[in-house]
Amino acid sequence: MISAYSLSLPPCIAFGAGCRHRVGEILRQQAGSAAPRVFAVCSGSLRRQGCLDEIAARAGLSFCGVFDAVPHDPPLECVDAIMEQLALTSADAVVALGGGSVIDAAKTAAVLARVADRVRPCFEGHAAIVRPGLPMVALPSTAGTGAEVTPNAVLSDHLKGVKRSIRSPFMVPVAALVDPELTLSLPPEVTAHSGLDALTQAVESVISRQATSFSRPLATAAAAALWGHLERAFLDGADLEARTRVAEGSLLGALAFAQSGLGAVHGLAHPIGHALSLPHGLTCAILLPHVLRLNLPACRETLDALATAMGRRDAEDLIDGIDDLCRRLGVPEGFAPYRLAEADLETIIANSRSGSMKANPRDLDDDTLRDLLQRLS
Repeated sequence: MISAYSLSLPPCIAFGAGCRHRVGEILRQQAGSAAPRVFAVCSGSLRRQGCLDEIAARAGLSFCGVFDAVPHDPPLECVDAIMEQLALTSADAVVALGGGSVIDAAKTAAVLARVADRVRPCFEGHAAIVRPGLPMVALPSTAGTGAEVTPNAVLSDHLKGVKRSIRSPFMVPVAALVDPELTLSLPPEVTAHSGLDALTQAVESVISRQATSFSRPLATAAAAALWGHLERAFLDGADLEARTRVAEGSLLGALAFAQSGLGAVHGLAHPIGHALSLPHGLTCAILLPHVLRLNLPACRETLDALATAMGRRDAEDLIDGIDDLCRRLGVPEGFAPYRLAEADLETIIANSRSGSMKANPRDLDDDTLRDLLQRLS
């Protein structure tokens, strides 16, 4: 493990049922006003369910604008649209209520609100984010991505066929309010995909080359919590205890991987998900057991220790158990149902060489990746 590290975390992290109702006090502190002008980015479903109105009423807030049309894997044009609306409101702060896509789009728009009018120059690396933007409070409604505590956002450039992260320490939200009650309405499929994304993040953080004495214990605790409770949450969405443990596992894993980085599963998942228009968590879940078997020679001791923490015999038993869990949660064994084409493989491999791939415990050359993808096609 790396013995030297620095942390970039939200100044306020609140976890537990009902903590979403702290949003008013936090926004007033950030804005220095009893009546801050707050712009909301919200999932359309939560807005229709009245969740945004309920939070606003309890917090004594009225929103100066609301954007509720963020798609999965938000494109650059979506962030531009949020920025355009923000510019018309003179907002003091931004609230994001939704899954990872909503939070990623919101925190990108918030950090750029005072420094740019378009996201593409920053996305392409032609412009740097050199100072804070608008303060942003994140309220995740899924237990999976960890976007509420990370210094990056995953965006899609449909013009150039690329999906990747935009990153800056100024993108870290000023507060993350992780309220498991917000996840109670998630359908089983979303519960499975987002939870398996969180499990992948935790496991990859544990075995990352950049793991530290800060990140690895958090990631191990995250993996154990998700392992023990995700299937319960999938089978009974109203099980608040299971929802709470899954949400906490997602949060702890995100705190870990924000420092350690991830691995080859995430390196491959972004270009595969973009090519096939698949949910990110589903893509990760298909890849995870197979990539772990490839990585095993480079991290057996660490995976054996993780297996013990998760109640499994050893690394092989852990990988087999993850494979079985994915099947029980409806994940196919490969990408054949989604028609991963041979013609896509070279582009996927070329676009997989991200920071995540660099943190993978084993170097995986193009031939190894090509063989893996062909076996999963």
